[in-house]
Parts: sequence; C-alpha cells; structure tokens
Amino acid sequence: MIYNYASIPARVAATGSYLPERVITNSEILGLEESDGQIRRLLGAVERRAVSEEEACSDIIVRAAQRILETARLSPEDLDRIIVSATPGDYHEPSTASVVQYKLGAYCPAVDVGMSCVGWVAGVDYALRCIATGERRILVLAGTIVSRGNPFRNPMHRAIFGDGAGGVLLEAADRGRFFSGGLWTKGEYYDVITMPHETSPHSPRIPPEYRGSFYMGRREIMFEVLRNNLGACIEGALQTAGLSREQIDVAFIHQPSKPLFEEAARAAGIPRERIIQDYERYGNTISAELPISLDENVRSGRVKRGDKILMVTFGAGFNAGILVFEY
Repeated sequence: MIYNYASIPARVAATGSYLPERVITNSEILGLEESDGQIRRLLGAVERRAVSEEEACSDIIVRAAQRILETARLSPEDLDRIIVSATPGDYHEPSTASVVQYKLGAYCPAVDVGMSCVGWVAGVDYALRCIATGERRILVLAGTIVSRGNPFRNPMHRAIFGDGAGGVLLEAADRGRFFSGGLWTKGEYYDVITMPHETSPHSPRIPPEYRGSFYMGRREIMFEVLRNNLGACIEGALQTAGLSREQIDVAFIHQPSKPLFEEAARAAGIPRERIIQDYERYGNTISAELPISLDENVRSGRVKRGDKILMVTFGAGFNAGILVFEY
C-alpha cells in the first residue's frame, strides 16, 4: 500500500543514535582467524557492536533519544508521544516504550510498534498520522540487542547482526516535508525468518533442529520476493511523491547482508554514489539501521537540509517499508 503524506505538515526536526563501544570482529563470531574472509565474502560484514552486560534495549534507546532532544533543545516534557521499535524488547510485557518513557523522564503516551526490520518505518507512518490529528512533537525510536543470550543455532546467522539504537523527532511544521511512503506485507512467508517465543508452536516448515532458535530459510525465497515486488513498490512511492530517481539526493537501503542489499539496490535504481553503505561497520541492526545511518550522515554533512531522501527496508514477516521525504 502506497500512502500520500504531502498534506501532513511534518518534518524531521532532529536525529540521534547510540552505538555501544564494544566491537565484535568476524574472527570472534566463529572463533577462527580464517572466518573473517568467509564472513566478508558471504555477508559483507567486517565488525558489529555489542552492548555491555548492564545495558538493556531501553537503555540504548534512551541514549539515542537524549541526543535527539539535546539537538532539538527540547525537554522530555515537550513530547506528545513516544513510538518505539525494539528487537527484542526488555520484556514480553510491558512494552519497552513504557520503560523508555520512564527512563527518559517524559509523561506522554508511549507505544511499541512491531514489524521487525520495518518497525521504525512503520513507527514514522504512525507518527505522521498522529501529527495529522493535532500532535506536535513525536519521538520515533528503534533499538536492537542481539549479542546477549544464544538465540542462534547457526553462527553465520549471528554474524549478520549488531546492536545499536537510533531515532528522529518528528515535529509539526509550516509545510509537509514527507511526500509518500508505503508498507507492504506478504504473510505467507512469515516463517522464512523467525525468532520464536519460548511458548511458540514449531512451524512444520522449519527444520526440527531449529526449534526455539533463530531461523532463516532459503535465501532464494527472499531474493524472489524482492525481485517480484520491491521495484514496483519503490516506483509507486516515487510517482506518488512526484519525484524521479534522478531527484533523489541520498538513498538509505536496508543492508541485511551484502547480497540482499545488492538486490534491493538494483530494484531501487539509484546511482551507487547516492546510496549509503555502512553494513561492514555495524552489521544488520534491524529496525534501528535506518535511523542510525540517517543520524550519522546528518552529523557528517552527507545529508543536508533540503535533500530529497529515499528509505527502503524489508525483513521478517515478509514485510517492506518505504519513505520519501525532504530532510
């Protein structure tokens, strides 16, 4: 589904991110020096970040939120809503957003949003609808912690992911700077990428040895879904925005692995020099990836006010999300 956001008077007022200090190298993942070349070849990752034992997902999200508010020169009391995409959250219940609200010192409603890698984009879509009904300042945050515990039966799956958090402040504006977006779900592939709860029944389509563990099915399925659907979704979002690919200044495309990123980049059709690539430094930080990358490139000057931005993400569910906006 493609959405027209042009009538919603909203803008990205500030960005922020937080990456833990600890760096995990490829050699640490498999315990062998020669694994570095293997992981670089198959996935494209070189290193990723990992939280300390004392850090919860809510903690790293709050660190990103504090940087956003500092940049915007606002207090937590100025917020109308907090939207959080956490993988995994602090608890099954309550929502991680409640914990973030408390630790941040805010008093507004706080809501979790799922959708895996697409969760932050879904949160932006939700926030825009809230601004359309009168709210003025909304934090849209995402955080990922995959380094704790042992959910991965296959060490190569562990090598895909890294920890981190990021987000933006969406603010009511004199004119709308979000042009279009889209959310898309193809639910028949729900068990191609899964991380079950402890009480989840085991899908008969998943090998029994992966019971209770992270599972990623045949890559060919993911490539086929991207080839058959993603290009048309991107084209629809750009047409709704009234922009051509040549008018996009910077593109952020989800990087779950180098091969899948390459497939998505082909579907986007944006010149490579305009596409941000940082997977080798951080791995796949799930829904936190896009806001982390946006913040880094805003602070480095790569993204400037007035730039036309395309964001594309996809992942478990099988879900996809697109945003087209002016920074």
